[in-house]
Amino acid sequence: IRGEMMFSKACKAHLKQVNESGLQHAYQAIVVAIRLQLVIPAVIIHAIIPGLFTNTATNVMKSILEKRHEQTTKR
Repeated sequence: IRGEMMFSKACKAHLKQVNESGLQHAYQAIVVAIRLQLVIPAVIIHAIIPGLFTNTATNVMKSILEKRHEQTTKR
C-alpha cells in the first residue's frame, strides 16, 4: 500500500494547506509537543509562585505559533 493511500481526504487537504508531507507534519507536531512538555515545570512553578516565570509559557507559545506560521507560509 502506498503511503498516500493511508490519509483521508481531510488529512490530505490539511497537509496541502500547511505545505508539508505526512512525515514533515509528524516531525513538526512532535517538536511542538516536546516544547510544550518542557515548559510545564515553569507553568507549575508559576502557579505556586506567580512572580516567577511570568511570561515564559506565553513566550514559548508565541514562538511556536510564529515559527509554524513562517514554516507554512514560506514553502
